Amino acid sequence: MPENTPPSPASRFACLTERVRHSLTVKLVLIGAIILLLQIPTLMIYSLIAERQSNRNQAVDEISRKWGSAQTVTGPFLSIPVREKRLRPAAQSTMPVTEEIRFHQLTFLPETLNITGKLDPEIRYRGLYQAVLYRSEITIEGEFKLPAEFRLSRLANAQTELQDAILVIGISDLKGISAETVDINGVECKAIPGIPDTRLASSGFQVPLTALKDLKPGATLKFSLKLNLNGSSALSFYPLGRTNTARLAANWSSPSFTGEFLPAAREVTDTSFNAEWKITDMNRNYPQSWLDDEFKIAGSEFGVGLHIQANVYQQTMRAIHYSVLFIIFSMLAFLFAEILSKVWMHPLQYLMAGLAVVLFYTLLLAFSEHLGFQCAYWITTAATVGLLGLYCLLIFRRKIVAAAVAGVMALTYILLYFMLQLEDYALLTGSIVLFLLLALVMVLTGNINRSRS
Repeated sequence: MPENTPPSPASRFACLTERVRHSLTVKLVLIGAIILLLQIPTLMIYSLIAERQSNRNQAVDEISRKWGSAQTVTGPFLSIPVREKRLRPAAQSTMPVTEEIRFHQLTFLPETLNITGKLDPEIRYRGLYQAVLYRSEITIEGEFKLPAEFRLSRLANAQTELQDAILVIGISDLKGISAETVDINGVECKAIPGIPDTRLASSGFQVPLTALKDLKPGATLKFSLKLNLNGSSALSFYPLGRTNTARLAANWSSPSFTGEFLPAAREVTDTSFNAEWKITDMNRNYPQSWLDDEFKIAGSEFGVGLHIQANVYQQTMRAIHYSVLFIIFSMLAFLFAEILSKVWMHPLQYLMAGLAVVLFYTLLLAFSEHLGFQCAYWITTAATVGLLGLYCLLIFRRKIVAAAVAGVMALTYILLYFMLQLEDYALLTGSIVLFLLLALVMVLTGNINRSRS
């Protein structure tokens, strides 16, 4: 009998190559490496989205600087000088005791503060980018109730100089402001630009009270002023009154109520909104009067933001957070297509399919800047699913396999869209979908060993 000749090195190598080529373990390792490799262009797209958003913010800031930035109105409040006398001890017993004069600033807040504002927003463009600007008509009314005697417990020998008191209104950006006079107890008082003390507000205007004949301890000062104020994106106020009421309205369908306090009542329709705040001194962390910088009012403001409802950069950034899952799903779809069709797929082809999924986010960003997120999403989805389906048809030469892969990817993109719309339930929805998809994959892979054997 002829002896069995051992296989040649070439045939052994060919056999090993064929086993490696059809090894599911090796294929999974290669797919894992491809997924890691695709994170490089994904991170580059992250940077691209951040860069485009930065460009948009710069354009909005440039428009706002020329018109008026987000406005914050502080006051009005009274700024009253306080003169303190101190005796300075003598350095030596033979020297006389000298008297030292120090000046302080007493901040006195109103008893009531009523604000009514009407905003007229409009959208301005700088290239591709939009900025929300507004004109506002603001009426501020209220009253101060001066005590019969100012209690300055921290100062032993001090006297308030009420005749030199001024009424201060802080405005964060003075562009486009008009407020020439303020009515105080029926007297038209002239407003002067600038404020003497910037601890409560960085800029604004003041009204000297020297023309008031009834300015004395125990008096009541009723004030009323109207502001025509230009700004952008937001309008805020500080609740400086013992009782505060604010009513704001605008023809804007997507307001964002910001600050420390939410409206007590609000009505938002498809074309406008109305909101009302009611705040008392018990809701804030500072009293009705204090010396110098004993208390801070920062952090107690409230107001409304006028934002564009669809921020394409935030939505695209939320979408790309799911990029790894989409790459994995596309790899699994092609892997199952390879197993079922028994047509070997080259690792380079897996890489090309993954790049198509990554390129989805670049196309989404580019189209969103021109067409809006919703329209751009469906156009990009149709293009990506169509490309993957045609690529699958080119590889496997079977229409049913290509249609199945395209259908799986289309369903995945549809699920992503609805997850992006459900902001409050996105995590819950995404977790349930992932669990169901994992269960489906486990069912499909349960018989792999028996089918391959």
